[in-house]
Amino acid sequence: MKHTPRLYYCLLCHSQSVICSHCDRGQIYCSETCSKIARIKSCIEANKRYQQTPKGKRQHAIRQKRYRMRQNEKVTDHGSITPSQNVLLESVKNKTKEVDVDQDSMQKRCCICKKPVSSWFRNGFLHYYTPPSSKNLLYLRPP
Repeated sequence: MKHTPRLYYCLLCHSQSVICSHCDRGQIYCSETCSKIARIKSCIEANKRYQQTPKGKRQHAIRQKRYRMRQNEKVTDHGSITPSQNVLLESVKNKTKEVDVDQDSMQKRCCICKKPVSSWFRNGFLHYYTPPSSKNLLYLRPP
């Protein structure tokens, strides 16, 4: 059975992606690679913002002080062995991919599970209806 797909653009690489409703969890990136890259960028920006705060500046100064103290320690181990200069690597021949151009390869597939999806797309997220529970109801007593 074909799933109802959502068509969206990846926020990092701006490529057009299709995701079926079964795999759709509100993704905004086309692949795990784009997601990881965006996460790394986000963490770097958060660290920069943190280091601008007074607490972040103090922690950074303490960490740098410990690093400088470690650099002054004497090392008694021997150095690493220098690599040989004339090392030959094996050559690897690339195989060409055989591409079958048929109706199935022209069909859109989900970017997560790779299952074929319908040719009808939705642009928005799925909205599920949750009935109100008795805990959320407000009962008024007569005065």
